[in-house]
Amino acid sequence: MISIGLIGVGGICQVHLKNLVKMSGVQIAAVCDIDPHRAQEVGKQLDATPYTRYRNMLRREHFDACYVCLTPSVHGTIEYELAEAQIPFFVEKPVHLKLEFCEGVLNEVDKHNLITAVGYHWRYMDTTKAVKAFIAKRRITAVDGGWQGAIPEHALWWPQMKLSGGQLVEQATHIVDLARYLAGDIDTVFASGTKGAFADIDKYDIYDASLTNLQFDSGAVGVISTGCVASGTVPSRVGLTVSGRGWQADVKQRDGQIIHERGKRKLKDNAKDFIEQIGRGDAAFIHAVKTGKTDRIRSTYRDATQTLAVTLAANESMRTGEPVTVERFM
Repeated sequence: MISIGLIGVGGICQVHLKNLVKMSGVQIAAVCDIDPHRAQEVGKQLDATPYTRYRNMLRREHFDACYVCLTPSVHGTIEYELAEAQIPFFVEKPVHLKLEFCEGVLNEVDKHNLITAVGYHWRYMDTTKAVKAFIAKRRITAVDGGWQGAIPEHALWWPQMKLSGGQLVEQATHIVDLARYLAGDIDTVFASGTKGAFADIDKYDIYDASLTNLQFDSGAVGVISTGCVASGTVPSRVGLTVSGRGWQADVKQRDGQIIHERGKRKLKDNAKDFIEQIGRGDAAFIHAVKTGKTDRIRSTYRDATQTLAVTLAANESMRTGEPVTVERFM
């Protein structure tokens, strides 16, 4: 039996919980949330000790791993203290909003050879697996992706740059990460964005839409677009296309396709729902904690920091109007 601690039990943590409670040999020992009512309620549901201060939880409880499911701006210190205490952790993306905080965490993770995982669930999808196998011996020349979505409901922090980092950093980070996973690391970005369409929303200061040009180490080029455009009548458009001489491969949230000289192959993710999609990453992390074998984890803290570096470089490019070289963490 392994014991798990949870820090931040609202939102996406509830999805992880639906997977964790079904796993054999897993016990939720303690939960922490700044909302006392929520901490008490979730603690009661799980027969776990509730806390409102994570340091009290770390000092009083012993557990084998911890989940950190918080808004982007408050990441960093918690992960550092978990790593310092040699507690394996799963953290939701993005891992922070400032790279300098990640460096300290990485130093502690490396020092203790600590197991980490990050919630980039697109890497675990059946469609992604099929495309990655298809392109294994093919040269990618172009990458084209985007996240044209909606402003998340009830997330008052999301439209504020200082709290979320903007749509590219917080939401379309999945597409940036998928581009890296399939096409390799990115050397340079050149981005532009626009503001003004949501001036009526209080404290809204993120970009309404953006375009980020990518130069990959391999020589491939790419572009990723974002937009806060979806509504009750306008559907979201989310996905990534990679292509090369005589072929093209698409990955979307539930399906995809591969087109090449021999025809077209339809792809489908076999997870029954979003919870099951997220559950693949949960299963990989828990397996690693139980066995010490990390081969099933497809996104570590170090790898996720490199994705963060790309999105923050794009934000800097939007601010300055100049190309920006991506800082390296791999």
